[in-house]
Amino acid sequence: MRLEGKRALVTGAGGGIGRAIALAFAREGAAVLCADIDEATAEAVAAEARAAGATAFAVLCDVADEDSVGAAIEAVREQLGGLSVLVNNAANRDPSASVVELDLADWQRTLDINLTGAFLTAKHAIPLMAEGGGGSVINIASQLARVASPRSPAYCATKAALVQLSKVLALDHAEQGIRANSLSPGGVETERLVYRFGSMEQARESIAAKHILGRLGRPDEIAEGAVFLASDESSFMTGADLLIDGGYTATV
Repeated sequence: MRLEGKRALVTGAGGGIGRAIALAFAREGAAVLCADIDEATAEAVAAEARAAGATAFAVLCDVADEDSVGAAIEAVREQLGGLSVLVNNAANRDPSASVVELDLADWQRTLDINLTGAFLTAKHAIPLMAEGGGGSVINIASQLARVASPRSPAYCATKAALVQLSKVLALDHAEQGIRANSLSPGGVETERLVYRFGSMEQARESIAAKHILGRLGRPDEIAEGAVFLASDESSFMTGADLLIDGGYTATV
């Protein structure tokens, strides 16, 4: 029970990596609030965690809307009684396009969710975290924060920004006992890849070989990294980026 006594908020918890993180936290003893813009999926994850004996709740949250974020943090206070771990995982499914082709609205929506969403959640969560003596902020970035991918300008830009945001949070809030790190997965078998490539089979054919392990990652493999960053095992780690990318960036 590596997270026993921890209280965690996971955004984008309704599916994919967020779901895996929320369930892994619950298995390791944390009380978890699952936040998602799709409340039904968040509740399904929370119910799965409760069925396994964990304390888990769900909340509707649009991370791009400050009022919605503020309400989610109040739900954390009411349901969990405090906060020791924040996982900023919510991300937009942006269309594949060059900057010439990309609509401004799509660009802005990706920034609003991927980057401003992390800013807003941290802004409202950190005071609550500080009240409890500190904690861990985990921003889910990407290997594409380090290397580019064609037709992904907004995604790459926001994920790179999350790495830097994590460093600034680490600098600004260390005295409050708060650590902040980013976690950068490689290609992971989630609905995001199905959306981008049309099917998981096509995703594997297109990008699995770019990972030197020769395959895509699994959500649970990324969740284990988040457990480490949330736990006291990483107590001397802040302002860093934990890369779990199957070797995608090793030869670049």
